[in-house]
Amino acid sequence: MVHGLGDRNDSDTEAGHCLAGRGIDREAQAVWTVHGQRLVSAALLVGVLGCTALGCRSSTPEPGRARQVSPPASPQPSTTHAGGLIAFVSDREGADALYVMQADGSNVRRLTESLPAVSHPAWSADGRRLAFNAGSPTASDLYLIFPDGTGLTQITRDAAANFYPTWSPDGRRLAFSSNRDGDWDVFVLNADGSNVRQLVNSPGLDDKPQWSPDGSRIGFATTRSGAPELRSVDPDTGLEQPLLPQPVRGLNPAWSADGSRLAYNSVTSAGFDIQVIAADGTGQRSVVAETASEERPRWSPDGRSLAYYSDAKGSWDVYVVDVETGTSRALTQSPGFDGQPAWQPPGSQVTPGS
Repeated sequence: MVHGLGDRNDSDTEAGHCLAGRGIDREAQAVWTVHGQRLVSAALLVGVLGCTALGCRSSTPEPGRARQVSPPASPQPSTTHAGGLIAFVSDREGADALYVMQADGSNVRRLTESLPAVSHPAWSADGRRLAFNAGSPTASDLYLIFPDGTGLTQITRDAAANFYPTWSPDGRRLAFSSNRDGDWDVFVLNADGSNVRQLVNSPGLDDKPQWSPDGSRIGFATTRSGAPELRSVDPDTGLEQPLLPQPVRGLNPAWSADGSRLAYNSVTSAGFDIQVIAADGTGQRSVVAETASEERPRWSPDGRSLAYYSDAKGSWDVYVVDVETGTSRALTQSPGFDGQPAWQPPGSQVTPGS
């Protein structure tokens, strides 16, 4: 099966639309049937990456520096309350590449030029570096880069597929999902690529890890029970436990900066919905009042908004939503794919091109 590199759906995946880079989400595929009942159709469960070796277009401007692809537009009225940058993946220029923009959607800049099938950006806690994966569904490696496009560093070099990097709060380690042991499990390594260690090993699919703000746990999604559920693992001891006091079905967990709340995706007939729940397991509710699929939520630094991506207007774009009011707004309007947003934490708040 093609590795599901993300969460967006693509109805012509099975028709051979760049199969080297797109694949149905693994957890969602695993819950097509629950107790014999079909839950979500294959056409609604998507992969994220665009074409790789099958002939993607790619431009080659000056390497090693962010390239502006939109003018620094005047800020528009926004539902967001936080500044900083939002990193995201887009195929607006052909191949999936890494971009950053201001939190109001202005000043879009491209960071990667030659790497194939870039996906899953993740900020370090100080906001000074981005981790991401690039390569192919069968051999993807982890990379680091500064938000101005400099300092590109490859930190894994093996025949495995390595996806979904997430930083430890101290910036010394990353957790990620890999099939290097023959199954999809959660691993951790030092930020320089050394000391790779397996944390989770189960017969199901274990991926989409997210490090907790206090560093004590790594949340992840698993299908070991037959449907996606959220669990956590101690990064030092490997001890597992439910992510929340009660079992939660879902994937793409994301902690607020203060650790008091968790956002995640639940599976719906339209694809995915965004849920928010308190860390003590109370107050679970849906955030976005849409019938479309809303995927991979990520918190703003102040905890008042979530960035996510959705096909609400027919194409995949990056949105922000006010968590309290449910008011949402599109930050991108690309005819192709814009998705997998990651909000820069408070800290350096490095501006692209600086």
